[in-house]
Amino acid sequence: MTKAYADSNPSYISAADVSDLYDHFAEWFATLASPRRVFVPCVISPWPAPRFSIGPAVFIFIEEVAQSEFYPSDILSRDGFDKMLQLMRDAHANWLACVLIEGCEHQRAEEIGNLAVDLAIVALQVAAPLAYGTRTMSRLDARRGAAEKRSLSEAHGYYNAGWTRTEPGLPIGAGTLADILQKTEPLITAVGSCVRSFATGRYRLPNLERAWCDAAYWFHEGLAESLDSIAIAKFETAVEVLVRAESSPKMRVQMLTILETFYGLKPDDPLSVSAITTARQFAYSVVGDRSQILHGTRSTLNSRLAFTRDGLENFVTTVIRRAALELQDYALTVSPKDNINDFLAWVKLRGQPSV
Repeated sequence: MTKAYADSNPSYISAADVSDLYDHFAEWFATLASPRRVFVPCVISPWPAPRFSIGPAVFIFIEEVAQSEFYPSDILSRDGFDKMLQLMRDAHANWLACVLIEGCEHQRAEEIGNLAVDLAIVALQVAAPLAYGTRTMSRLDARRGAAEKRSLSEAHGYYNAGWTRTEPGLPIGAGTLADILQKTEPLITAVGSCVRSFATGRYRLPNLERAWCDAAYWFHEGLAESLDSIAIAKFETAVEVLVRAESSPKMRVQMLTILETFYGLKPDDPLSVSAITTARQFAYSVVGDRSQILHGTRSTLNSRLAFTRDGLENFVTTVIRRAALELQDYALTVSPKDNINDFLAWVKLRGQPSV
C-alpha cells in the first residue's frame, strides 16, 4: 500500500489517502506491539518459596512453573518452555520471572522485560541484608559468577585445592524469603512502582523515576562486580545518576546534600560517633576515587582507595532504598515537582522516614 505513494507529489495525496495510510500503519504497529509476556530465568535462591510479585514482575519457583497459569496447555507449545526449564535446572537458576510488556515489538519487549527484572531484583538486594547472599542475585544470562568456585595452587610441589558453593541466596532457608518480603512490604511496593513505570513507560514523575531506575541498575551492577575499584566507581556512579550531578564539582555538592538530607550530617560532622572522617571528607574522597579511576590517574588494578568497598556499598544501599521509599510518598503529594532538588528539599523538610 505504501509503495503507491512513494514517488507521489505530496500535493496530490488527499486527506482520505492520509487517513488510509494512518489506519494502515496503526494496524501494522498494533500487530507488532500486542501484549507480550516475557519469561526471564533468574538466580535468586536455591530454596523453594511461595510466588511473589515486585511491580509487574511475578517470580515463581521452578518446581511450581509447570502447574502455573503460564505453562502452555497444548503439547506443541511446550517444547520451548520445557527446554528453558531444563536449562534453568542445569544452571541452578531456580526462579522464573514473568513480566507483561505492552506497546513494543518483540525484541524491544524482551529487552524491557529483562531490564525490568533486573530492577525488581534490586528490591531484594536493598530489602535483605547482603549476608543472605543477595549480592549476586540476577538474571540467568546476566554477568555473574559460577554456582561453585574451585581454586588450585601449587608451591614446592604441594597442591592446595579449595571448593566453595557460590550460589546467591544460600543462607535464605525455608520461610525466610516470604518473611523478608512481608516485613519490607512498603519497600517492595515502592520499588515495584518504579519498575512498573519503567516497564509500561507511564511514569508518575519521569525525571525522578527514570533517574532512580538508572541508579538502581548501576547499583545492581556494582554489587556483582568482583574488583573493588570498579565496584566503587559503579556505586558512586549510581548516586551521581540518581541526583543528575553532571560533573564532579556538582557531585560533591549533591553528595553533601544527600548526607544532610538522609543522615542529618552537616559538612563538618563526623560520619559516626567513633569516626574521624567528616561528611565533607567522605564526599570529596568518594567522588575523587571514581574520577581518578575512570580518567586513568589512578590504577584500576592496584588502587589504594580512601574508603572500603563495604562502607560505600552500605551507604549507596541506604540511598537507593531511602530514595525509593520517599519517592513513593512524594508522588502522592499535591503537584510534586519533577526535579531532584525539589525532591531532596521535600525529603529534608519531612525528616526521618517512618520505615
